[in-house]
Amino acid sequence: MSSEHGAARVPDALRTAAREHGLGTRKGLVQNEPKRFPWGGVLPIGALGVFLGWLALSYAIEDQREEGAWYYSLPLLVLAAIPLGFLGYFLFAWFFRPRQPQVWVAWYEHGALWHVDRQETQVCTWDEIASVTRQDVKVTNGVTSATTHRLTIRSRQGGAIVVGDEFRGMVPFAEGLVDAFSRARVPRDAARLEAGERIDFGMVDINISGIGQGGRRIGWQQVEQVGVKQGRVEIRRRGDRKPWMTVPAPGFPNLPVFLTLADALRRQHES
Repeated sequence: MSSEHGAARVPDALRTAAREHGLGTRKGLVQNEPKRFPWGGVLPIGALGVFLGWLALSYAIEDQREEGAWYYSLPLLVLAAIPLGFLGYFLFAWFFRPRQPQVWVAWYEHGALWHVDRQETQVCTWDEIASVTRQDVKVTNGVTSATTHRLTIRSRQGGAIVVGDEFRGMVPFAEGLVDAFSRARVPRDAARLEAGERIDFGMVDINISGIGQGGRRIGWQQVEQVGVKQGRVEIRRRGDRKPWMTVPAPGFPNLPVFLTLADALRRQHES
């Protein structure tokens, strides 16, 4: 799956790092779009302020010459000061705000990397990634609705990169990366389970004998189904009408890996 959009400039440092770490072929690339100066909104306000200022000064000069009282034009001067004051405040806030850096994030056959402009490129193979988490949340105000998207890639060393909607093409990029990471991770975690380890998935953990959260656990022979329904991960126990446990799917780390392993373990223990 390719998730590259447009003719994005790929930094040489990104290509070099991928080659040095043996990541293979690049499959997806996104970059954020730092906000540009909004000329379309600023120029009309500035033009209005200049026009009103020129008009107010013209009337003030005329009133001073004919009436000896320039302040007759004070209301017009105040009116002109409003857009000019807004323009000055906006320019000050814009030019002294923290600059958003240009960021590139890419995934390859054997891992992912991210590069921040004029900084060092960070590289993680699939084995060096602790978790990949998607958080797609639908927000509604009763009239309209919109879905926000976020992908968090967390390394075993504690570093993290967050890819949100400011990265054009984020959704197909996230789908491709999560799928590739999950396919690489499932065999590794399956081997850990066979070796007797317990694997933590945030609010839920699994081992070869069962699934649960803290001291609340059931064996795989009791589990009827593990799946996602209406944005929640449901664990259903045999004979129960309601789910034995539900956990929000958005923000669930390594969710496809969890679902794959849970289903495999459940099937192994079917009578």
